[in-house]
Amino acid sequence: MKLRYVAGMVMGAAVLSGCQAQSRAPEVVIVEDMPALGAYSSAVKAGGMVYVAGVVAYNPETQSFTPANIEAQTMQVFANLKQVLAAAGCDLEDVVKANVYLKNPADYATMNEVYSLHFPGYKPARTTVPGVDWGRDDILIEIDVIAKLP
Repeated sequence: MKLRYVAGMVMGAAVLSGCQAQSRAPEVVIVEDMPALGAYSSAVKAGGMVYVAGVVAYNPETQSFTPANIEAQTMQVFANLKQVLAAAGCDLEDVVKANVYLKNPADYATMNEVYSLHFPGYKPARTTVPGVDWGRDDILIEIDVIAKLP
């Protein structure tokens, strides 16, 4: 019995050290024109994937939020997503999963129309969460994505 336990511990340690030796620290993606607005990274590369933090309709050129109109805000969010993905070395065609957060559930149809323009053929997996309140009237939508590196 003791011999099996020791052998199992040795094998477990070998597997663990092998995983540690092969793992690499995630790489933070820097987006010069769009720094993160809080204590997080805009995107992180890890394991052949890019994990993009939630993107809102902040216009880096005007340094203000896009007017509170779901169509305009969804367009700005996609412009921002494209910029973050490009900084990571990929684009919308590499997106495998999207999460969409909406303040107003009634904005779903309009958001979906604009969203579909950005994924005309290929449709990534998606979750849409209505009724999110950021505590601000000027944020109507937020989207985060996961993309594969080409």
